[in-house]
Amino acid sequence: MFQKLLVAIDRSSESRSVFEAALAMAKASHASLMVLHVLSPFDETYPTDPYIGVPTIATQVYLDRWKEQEQIGIEILRSLQTEATYAGVPTEFTQNLGEPGRTICALAKTWNADLILIGRRGLNGLSELFLGSVSNYVVHHAPCSVLIVQKQPHAHPTEQPATATISV
Repeated sequence: MFQKLLVAIDRSSESRSVFEAALAMAKASHASLMVLHVLSPFDETYPTDPYIGVPTIATQVYLDRWKEQEQIGIEILRSLQTEATYAGVPTEFTQNLGEPGRTICALAKTWNADLILIGRRGLNGLSELFLGSVSNYVVHHAPCSVLIVQKQPHAHPTEQPATATISV
C-alpha cells in the first residue's frame, strides 16, 4: 500500500520513535524511506544572530554555530540511513532549510511520498497558539496520508507497574 515513506525527524528524543515506526513499516511493506531533517531558524535549538545586519564577532560565532548545527543534522541523517540500509530498507536522506511544516509538505509532493511519518511535541494552549504545531500543519496541508507517532509515556521512577497475582 505505502511504497514511499517520508519520515521527518528533528533533534528531539521523540524522533527515535518516529524513525523506528517508519523503519518497521518500510520493512513490512518493502517500501523505501526518505529521512528529512529541517533546519529552521525559528527552532529554539538553533542559534540566533544577536546583531542582524551588523558584522561583528557575534555574527561570526553565529555562523560557526549554524554550520555546527548543519553538520550535526547530516551526521544524524547518515547514521539513520546506515541503520535502515543495514535493515534492508532503501533509504535516502535530505536536510533542508525552511519552515518545518511547509518544507515537509513540499518534499512529500516533489518526492511523491505515499505517507509522511511525523512526531508531535505535545504543545497545547498558548504554546501551540504562539509556536504553532508542525504536525497540525502537515496534517492539513500534506499531499498524502500522514501518520503521527505519539510520544511514548514514561512511568515515573517511583511508580511501580500495576500487577495482579492469581492463586489457584
